[in-house]
Amino acid sequence: MMKIEGKKINLRNVNVSDFSKIIQWHQNQLLTYLTGKKLPKNIEECNKRYLKKSLLHHILAIEDKNGNFLGEIEIRHIRWKEKIAELFIYIGEENLWGKGYGTEALSVFIDYIFNIKGFKTIYLRVYENNKRAIKCYEKCGFKKKGILRFKNQHDNLILMETTADAIKK
Repeated sequence: MMKIEGKKINLRNVNVSDFSKIIQWHQNQLLTYLTGKKLPKNIEECNKRYLKKSLLHHILAIEDKNGNFLGEIEIRHIRWKEKIAELFIYIGEENLWGKGYGTEALSVFIDYIFNIKGFKTIYLRVYENNKRAIKCYEKCGFKKKGILRFKNQHDNLILMETTADAIKK
């Protein structure tokens, strides 16, 4: 079992016992929107997402120091030769947003990905109107690289990335 420790949080493998909370979080329309509708809505989808092993993605649970499951952090679309991956993170409990859990989880995870796993670049996509997440990403060293604008939609996506070299500076 994997465990990465921070000051306020730990990162660990997602457990079957976390599934009920994930399904509950799926009911939050704002969270579902902000996560790009990636949250599983039933046990079958949870089994498929969290129990299926893959070399192309790795998901960890975010928990507080009391062991309370708070959310998840993931790298996906891993390109092993280039050591590049896309990042996805969320805190499921809306009353915990803005409390620093996501920022610390991201910081601890980035340190692990770059310094232990040897990745070179991590990128992400975030909705332009998700100001809280953008602030968190910038605090953790991500820079805006571009924007995907969609005609007839107000949900533009900002592309952001950080590199191992940028973090070391």
